[in-house]
Amino acid sequence: MHLNVSSKGKVERNFRTLKDRWLNGLNSNDFSSLEAFNSALSDYIHRHNTSIHTAIGMAPIERYSKDVSQVRKPRSREWLDESFMNRVTRKVNRDSTISIDKQLFDVPLQFMDTRVEVRYLPNALDQAYIFYKEKHYPIRITNKVENSRTKRNNDFGIDYSYHGGSSHV
Repeated sequence: MHLNVSSKGKVERNFRTLKDRWLNGLNSNDFSSLEAFNSALSDYIHRHNTSIHTAIGMAPIERYSKDVSQVRKPRSREWLDESFMNRVTRKVNRDSTISIDKQLFDVPLQFMDTRVEVRYLPNALDQAYIFYKEKHYPIRITNKVENSRTKRNNDFGIDYSYHGGSSHV
């Protein structure tokens, strides 16, 4: 989901108006609960959206209703969720891992030494995945204990005599 520059400006302006006209004039002692605060905010938004605005010559709700047929709807819930995910590009290490926010992840072996796009929500790193050729490939947080117990094939020994070293200590 991509907003054009003018839409972003309108959204920012709306937050500034909310802050300048409503939030800055509040006395926090007037609210005994979050529900009371939310109710007051809802009332303000309703008044704001149903009153005539000089810039558009009508109430915002009327303006929205006039063009509601042109409002784009999300393709699906999954598409909408993906639209808000963080996207980062990482090069997969030779041990088939990547790092996101200082957290190590195991990646499918086919991506070793490849640049990949990772999508994730910051508060749900355990659901991160690689997006490659329109497919999702799950990744998982590296289990360091399990990783330390992994048997590795180290059949080749190092012969220090070839490197000018000594075979005795």
